[in-house]
Amino acid sequence: MSSNEIPPKSRDEIKAARQAKKAAKLKVNNKTTENPQLTKEIENLNENNINSKPKVESTDEVDKSVVINPNAVDISTSREQIKADRAAKKSAKQLKKKGAADGESNVQSSVKKELKEDDSVKQNEDMTVKDVVETLKNIVSVAKEVNEITTKQEETGKSKAELRAERRAKQEAQRAAKQAAEKKVVKPKLEAPTVNVDVPKKEEKVIKSKTLEKSKTKLQLAQRFNWFQHLYTEFDKNPLKKIPINSNLHPAIVKLGVQLSSRVVKGSNARCIALLDALNKMVRDYVLPAKTEFSRGLESHLASSLEFLWTTREPCASQINAVKFFRHHLAQLPNNVDEFDAKKTLQEEIDRYIREQIEMAGEAISIAVRNKISNGDTILTYGCSSLIEQILCEAWEAGLQFRTLVVGSRVSPDAAEMLRRLCARGLPCTYVDFTAVNYVMKTVSKVVLGAGALLANGAVVSAAGTAGVALAARARNRPVLVACHTHKFIDSLYTDAFMHNQIGDPDDLLEKSDDNSPLKDWRSNLNLTPLNLTYDVTPPCLITAVVTELAILPCTSAPVVLRFKLSEYGV
Repeated sequence: MSSNEIPPKSRDEIKAARQAKKAAKLKVNNKTTENPQLTKEIENLNENNINSKPKVESTDEVDKSVVINPNAVDISTSREQIKADRAAKKSAKQLKKKGAADGESNVQSSVKKELKEDDSVKQNEDMTVKDVVETLKNIVSVAKEVNEITTKQEETGKSKAELRAERRAKQEAQRAAKQAAEKKVVKPKLEAPTVNVDVPKKEEKVIKSKTLEKSKTKLQLAQRFNWFQHLYTEFDKNPLKKIPINSNLHPAIVKLGVQLSSRVVKGSNARCIALLDALNKMVRDYVLPAKTEFSRGLESHLASSLEFLWTTREPCASQINAVKFFRHHLAQLPNNVDEFDAKKTLQEEIDRYIREQIEMAGEAISIAVRNKISNGDTILTYGCSSLIEQILCEAWEAGLQFRTLVVGSRVSPDAAEMLRRLCARGLPCTYVDFTAVNYVMKTVSKVVLGAGALLANGAVVSAAGTAGVALAARARNRPVLVACHTHKFIDSLYTDAFMHNQIGDPDDLLEKSDDNSPLKDWRSNLNLTPLNLTYDVTPPCLITAVVTELAILPCTSAPVVLRFKLSEYGV
């Protein structure tokens, strides 16, 4: 190789030359003015090319345009001047290639664009200056207003301590004015004696009423029999007072509570039917809340309703079993059941329970007892029972000739009601007081009694006095038949009437027609405690048989019936 030959270019130099050509083409298409990012990229590429190229003379025009002689450029030249020189060189090369005419048009367009950009920049600068001047003027005006306000406050204003002192002085003046006004009002009251006499009278009345109430409560607590302290439960005679204003109780439930507290609905069967009828109406009108299951929503509503009912009167065995039956079928409803279908199934189950357990069962018991009655018999019964009334009336309508003795007591008017019903149906009846039971028992052929509940040990819970009648019949060897539905069987054990019972109204023990009765003022005598028990317990040894809709069973078969009822009805 000779010394005049140019050495071959390296790979990096060739890449740098190509990148410089691409940048020149982009400038020609005027894309740099629209995209400032491209201009920055081109500048970076040019700087990289300058740094990467060696200080060697090149025959390529692009290399000559890019390579800069350091001796020709002053040190004081700025970066912007260098960029301007490069742009001028590139535009000259493009003009040579495209022609003089094209070059002139491009130059003119570029010059116009530059002039427009300069005008826009100047306008922006003018606008910014105007905005700054206006903001400064606004600031000055606001400052003047603040100064004026502060000067006015300084002229008329006071310190915090002075303001507090003025407020205190005003408050004291107001208090003094109020006291003076009160004194002026009190003076005529002192002069008028009538006003001063009326006020203490009202106070004395209030004090007397409070003392009387306290004394009454103390007397009531003192007059409770010690053996029956667990039976004294306060049942409100006016249950409507206990109902809250926003209560969700159904009107049928409220009506039943009033009837139970006032003893309008009496008897185990009547109370059970009334409860089931109220539950049927409650289910019919129940509205299911959103996002709740039917069984859970109705269970909470049922709990609040039963809580109200049990405060009016304690539930009997038939009501307890009816509630168990209802809850058993309510729990068996599926989770995704429709509200209409659930209500329909529950109403059908309630109707089926009344039809099978009360109506059809009563007919079966009536037929069984009728077969044990013969012509010429004397049937003795105690108190009032709807089932015994049905049995005697159907037997009389069947053609049997017998006589009925109705035993009652002075405390309860149920026997008189039973006598009235039987006489209205044409039965020959005789009313006997409880004290004469032993005398008439020798003329009795059979004793038929009703039952409020039959316990798991075979004992019968019925109206107070039933055990005395059964004992008198046992002494005369007379058969004692107890007619009882199986829905009255309950899995509880009572050894006597002291364990579980209900306290009746003590005033029922008084003779209301006798004004000289020694029990008239019993509440004022601490040594006198009248006791009126509602039920008694008849032991199974005094009962010959229990007549049910299943069969005539001994009292010892009560556990078998309970197992059967649990499997069939969930009671």
